[in-house]
Amino acid sequence: MREPNFSFPSQNRAAICISSSMYDRRALDCTDYIPLINTLTNLAYLTGSTPTIREFITRDGGLERLVTILKHTKVHDKKNGLKWTLAFQCVVNIGIRGTEHIRKRVVQAGMVPVIVNVLESFFTVLKTVSDENERRRMLRRAEAVQQNSQPIITNGELSTDQDPQLSTAPLSQLPQFFYREDDILHSLQLLAYLSKYPSLRSAFHTDTGSNVFAIVEKFTNKAMYPVEIQYWAGVIMRNACRKDDSRKGIRQCAYIGCGKWETQPREFAKCRRCRKAKYCSKQCQSKAWNEGHRWWCVEK
Repeated sequence: MREPNFSFPSQNRAAICISSSMYDRRALDCTDYIPLINTLTNLAYLTGSTPTIREFITRDGGLERLVTILKHTKVHDKKNGLKWTLAFQCVVNIGIRGTEHIRKRVVQAGMVPVIVNVLESFFTVLKTVSDENERRRMLRRAEAVQQNSQPIITNGELSTDQDPQLSTAPLSQLPQFFYREDDILHSLQLLAYLSKYPSLRSAFHTDTGSNVFAIVEKFTNKAMYPVEIQYWAGVIMRNACRKDDSRKGIRQCAYIGCGKWETQPREFAKCRRCRKAKYCSKQCQSKAWNEGHRWWCVEK
């Protein structure tokens, strides 16, 4: 089956491309690399600067097409990485700069599982790197012991008391690709704007098999992540504590492992320090503090 091949001799183009001054939904269906990269580059500019384009792209199926590109692009080389990054930037622009209706469409298009995959993949790489560093430390320690060990004479031959296999063990292969710090930051920024709305927060748990807020809370650790990442992760966690006006203003217990809702407004007690998180019991408050609330609790 042939890919879209619309001819524009006057512009010397063999395929439809989105330019900095023209939007055409058909350009996103192109499967050839160069025209698609050109399209996504210009679309990233348009979605960040033109409200009309953000509105159009949520109506004509362009948003769903961008999410499909993100889900089905295997990021294992620079070419695919560039395509994924540009499509991701387009969706981030749409979600951050769009209206409430547009942000709802971003969630409906299936963007939340993509964000969760980015965040979880980042933790997977961190664990792999940590394990690799531990292996290297053990290997260096074993080599040092081997060098310092005294030779032993057995049957007229010199030998050592060190197992020779320890110094020749192969190191595990690190992943060929990992998401950049900017990808993590943009993911958290988009989640921060989406998590403002109670109806969308409930969709976070139905669209993914993971608890989005449990993943995000790890990024509030002040000892591990840059200030910007900590800030946006903290914004998301505080958004999770917002009351639901569609349910008479009740709130959910801020301990992620609980999730109990108030039966009436102001039933749960607030954290005395930040006045944002509310807990159904002292036990939940203590567990939440130990597991991560202490990182994003900002004193008022």
